[in-house]
Amino acid sequence: MASSHPHIGNLVYNAAEARFEALVTFHTDEGRIRIPSSSDAPLDASPEHVRKQLISDALIGRSDPGRVRSRVMPRAPEPSLRNSRGRTPLAGAIEWLRRLNAA
Repeated sequence: MASSHPHIGNLVYNAAEARFEALVTFHTDEGRIRIPSSSDAPLDASPEHVRKQLISDALIGRSDPGRVRSRVMPRAPEPSLRNSRGRTPLAGAIEWLRRLNAA
């Protein structure tokens, strides 16, 4: 399963529990996987330290079957406009003649 660098989004600091919380997104061949993650750290903690802990917690959650997560399946590539119609210049001319004849 190929995976790009994880993306940390919606980072908030929970002052009541003295921890950072975020939604970490992994981009994989099966689609995007979003896992809530937390890092016990003071508000003045190093951003790099918090980032590493959030990703580490999300990686643990990725392999834990009981952990909350969401998955967004990848979209099928959309056919190009030219291929979806299956038209050639001759087909367009024939359709134009049919419309003209029907009018």
